[in-house]
Amino acid sequence: MVPAHPAELLKSLTNGEAEIECLVTAEGKVTEARVLSASHPRFGEAALEAARQWEFRPGARGGVPVAMRVHVPFAFEISPDQALEIMAGHPLHEEVKETIVPAAQLPSWPSPKKILLPRYPASLKGSGKYGKAVVAIVINKEGRVIRPRIVKYTHEEFIWPALVTAASLQFEPIKAGKEPIYVSMELQYDFKADADKPKDEVKPAAEKKSKPEKIVSVASGAS
Repeated sequence: MVPAHPAELLKSLTNGEAEIECLVTAEGKVTEARVLSASHPRFGEAALEAARQWEFRPGARGGVPVAMRVHVPFAFEISPDQALEIMAGHPLHEEVKETIVPAAQLPSWPSPKKILLPRYPASLKGSGKYGKAVVAIVINKEGRVIRPRIVKYTHEEFIWPALVTAASLQFEPIKAGKEPIYVSMELQYDFKADADKPKDEVKPAAEKKSKPEKIVSVASGAS
């Protein structure tokens, strides 16, 4: 059994570790389990609960199974996909079996209920670096963003804030007639370190003929 990441620590994006000591009997059962160390008490509790349900191949001396005391380390790490879903506040990997309509085929371009701007990466502050990140998204039938993926970027540091911002957008459900549909589009986030950046600006970027979808461009700067 793999220990579950404690819900409150998952929500706060807290990683950690724990180490359990236990006695493995000659039959491979776990007894006398206790927490040796834990970066948070809840990690210790989760590791202890998991360890008590484990079974081991028992140690042996002279070919005879014997009880042995062992130390078992546990690591609690949140994957980037998990972190993105937590920050977006909803599942992002929805299975889609219906047609996804490119936004360029709609009568009007989808606009989010609220404009969200990504933060300029703290690690780049003072560097003077600028550039962009383009994120492809699908808008589901409820108007939520699903399946966000990075298409291109100028600097790796722009990837995460662009993904988080795109995944957090909320749209009105888009309909064909009276039926809600899935819609795909791309969002371009421009990153500028200058303090005099444009505020809350959303504008169509230049559209290449080879690309069927328009890219919506939004500016971001240091904060």
